[in-house]
Amino acid sequence: MAVVTGAASGIGLAVAQRLLREGVRVVMTDLDGDAVARAATALGDGTSEGEALQLDVREPDAVEHVARRIVDRFGALHIAVNNAGIVNRGNSWELTLEEWHRVLDVNLWGVVHGVRSFVPRILDSGEEGHVVNISSMAAVLPLDRLGPYTVAKHGVLGLSDVLRAELAAAGAPVGVSVVMPGRIRTGMNPVGTVEPSAVAANVLDAIRRQRAYVFTDDHATEAVEARLRAILAARDDVLGY
Repeated sequence: MAVVTGAASGIGLAVAQRLLREGVRVVMTDLDGDAVARAATALGDGTSEGEALQLDVREPDAVEHVARRIVDRFGALHIAVNNAGIVNRGNSWELTLEEWHRVLDVNLWGVVHGVRSFVPRILDSGEEGHVVNISSMAAVLPLDRLGPYTVAKHGVLGLSDVLRAELAAAGAPVGVSVVMPGRIRTGMNPVGTVEPSAVAANVLDAIRRQRAYVFTDDHATEAVEARLRAILAARDDVLGY
């Protein structure tokens, strides 16, 4: 049993479709309840396979309600895909606090809420499970005029690493993957060059092979490597006192 947030379109829809094709029952959620219901119908998703639910991931009580509903109806939860996300643009010092909160509340706090509500249910199943947190190349390659988005995606990367270590320490058979797509063709990035289906294929493979870090394309490989090398090289400049 799986839950996918932000499943009405783009990456979330593609992941839900791929899981359904593999025989996994899926609860598709999205802020736009009508859109996710139409998407589920288009996928041929019937009551025997899952359902579509309206969900605002910014609201912890709403996420908790969905988690309870999944277990009450289907008996258990095994896979959680925290995908819901938005983006805005502007210089970091010029964006209003409302604009900062708008992105952080969805892209970071939405994942936090998912972890807090979905992970306990996965653990309660007593079976193997997996958490997939959809981050971005912005987690490893900051871009100007994307301050809130970059901060949120860095946070998702860090949270995923912490969660993975915590679950391993607890001896839980639950994997954690953080997915870092590049230029994906979605409503957020209509000029993208990679189809969401490519991300979905990587997500499925990550679950099967326990991939911790998942890059879905080769976008900006050299720039990412240069940044990481620069961070490591900075250790050579540590001053002793």
